[in-house]
Amino acid sequence: MVAKSMNVSNVLVLVIAAAVFTLHGTEAAQYTVGDKLGWTIPPGGAATYAAWAAKHSLVDSDILTFNFAFGEQDLALVTKEDFDACNTADPLVVFQEPGEYVFSREGMFYFTCTFAGHCAKGQKIALYLAPSGGSPSPSPAASQSQSQSADDAAAGVKFVSKKEYGFKKLMPVTMKSL
Repeated sequence: MVAKSMNVSNVLVLVIAAAVFTLHGTEAAQYTVGDKLGWTIPPGGAATYAAWAAKHSLVDSDILTFNFAFGEQDLALVTKEDFDACNTADPLVVFQEPGEYVFSREGMFYFTCTFAGHCAKGQKIALYLAPSGGSPSPSPAASQSQSQSADDAAAGVKFVSKKEYGFKKLMPVTMKSL
């Protein structure tokens, strides 16, 4: 009797897993932010990354790769207000190394570089990630306001892997206290 109930449990788990996979659709897409340019001061200013964001329909399960030279750039998640003002004094999270990032929820996310002058020269991007269960919609303008708290924004980004080590392990993000 115990073996039969365990088999039923195993089948039930497989059915639930198959349903979740079917509902979420296909595998997450992977993008390199800025394409071949990567994450750097763009030659075309802020319009370069705004154009990149506008041409990609991102969903919350997608993996975004931020390629940059260690020690020459970083990646900071900031509030909309800090993004608009290029205020990098108090970012929500700072990632010192290039890598891949996955978003655990939909919403607007604002990124910049904390190195002096980089944001003002255009090294910033506002990304809208649609829910993965529905069809993605084009990125709204960087100026569009979404209601989300700073805690929600920081909690929605997870560091996935360091490219140079080639592992894919979800790692916790160290965040500043708000």
